Formats: sequence, C-alpha cells, structure tokens
Amino acid sequence: MKQPVNPKLLLTAMLFAAVLASVAGVFGLSERQRLLQQGVETTGVVVGIDVGVRGIRCVEARFATLDDHVVVGCDVHTTQWFNANKIGDRVTLYYDPKEPETILISRGLWMWSNPAILLAGGAILGGFGVFIYKQSTAKPTSS
Repeated sequence: MKQPVNPKLLLTAMLFAAVLASVAGVFGLSERQRLLQQGVETTGVVVGIDVGVRGIRCVEARFATLDDHVVVGCDVHTTQWFNANKIGDRVTLYYDPKEPETILISRGLWMWSNPAILLAGGAILGGFGVFIYKQSTAKPTSS
C-alpha cells in the first residue's frame, strides 16, 4: 500500500532546492560582477580547454599582467555546456590583480547564462512547489 507524499515535505524539499539553485546563481553573478568592476581588462590567447564529465571545467588563457608577468589563468565561467573559443583564439578577458590566475573571458551575454539559468530554475522550482502544495491541500469542491 502506497503512502501519499506529505505536501508540506514536498514543498519544503522544492523550496530547499530552489534556494540552493538561487544561491549558486547569485554567487556566479557576484564573481563575474566583481571581476568586471575590479578586474583589469586585457587581451589574451586561449591555450587550453579542460573538458570534464559535465562539460567544460576551465578555459585557460595566457596573457601579460600590468607588470609584464605572463600568466595562464582559468576562466571562472565553469561547467559550460559549449565553448565558443578554440585554442589560439585571441580573447578579451578580465583578471584579478591579486590573483591573476582567476580570469573572466568576455563572451557577451553568454557569460551570464549559467547564473541566469540557476536563478530562473530556483524561481521555477519555488513556484512549482507552492503550486503543488496548494493543489494537494485544496479542499475538494462539490458540484
């Protein structure tokens, strides 16, 4: 005999997942925003693309810092599903002067895709959880 799912438990689980997705999205946005505002803009050359099980883990670019040190940095835009860059491409990037290995390769609107998807997913999960909860706790109407 199957036990019905407790609507409050289901709502709690969905809201928890929504909060986790939203927090991950906000963190991704804040790291990108920090590099755009406080980072140094320069150009570099893509020298490596590290592909993992879940997609691209790191796009590496070589560039020179303001004090002429040559650095290879890893893009903070991780777990990409696709990559528009190829090895040898010249790219615009932003780096943190305190940690020059931390870079953000400029991709126009695409560099906001992962955080935006996580934030939207969090909102959808939260809304869906509330909808299911309301449907499961609604009193049946008699016709």
